[in-house]
Amino acid sequence: MDYETVGEKNKTVTFRIDKEVLDKIKSHAAFERITLNALVNQLLTHAVDWDLVAAKSGWVPISKEMLIAWFDRLDDKVIQSIAEEKGRMISRDMLYAMKGKYDIWQWISVLRGRAKAAGFSFTQLEDKNDLKFIMRHDMGLKWSKHFKAFYEAAFKELGCTVKFDLTENTIVYKLDKKYAHNEDT
Repeated sequence: MDYETVGEKNKTVTFRIDKEVLDKIKSHAAFERITLNALVNQLLTHAVDWDLVAAKSGWVPISKEMLIAWFDRLDDKVIQSIAEEKGRMISRDMLYAMKGKYDIWQWISVLRGRAKAAGFSFTQLEDKNDLKFIMRHDMGLKWSKHFKAFYEAAFKELGCTVKFDLTENTIVYKLDKKYAHNEDT
């Protein structure tokens, strides 16, 4: 590998990449209308922030259809009870394992990464006082209720009050900017 400093945050590196993999990456970059460099950076960032740590932190891949079928057989009280309990317990362990620290911004980062890994639409909007996160999951109302209870319990453990809105396939959560100060920016 050749290393050359381009700037404080960027380095130039040379890798050998399998031709078939490169062709797929080029095709995807063209489809997304982004540069090959931008796509490779996105893929590597996701790999480092999610793929390398998610399984070790307790995440497992499972089909959407299986999860929906399980939830369809549970009543709302059971879903809420489990989600609240696990939201209080899991978030701390997960954040330390995945990010090395326990704070609101890292929790949002994990939620963003999880949404991306699951193929959910995830949007972050910002106004003068608030940050709003919109996640479309297409898994039904019981899942929206689960996400709300789980996220609400985790945010509460982090000392953050969050406002929620949900539909059958979307969850929206909004928090005051004062809670989500990103130490890296």
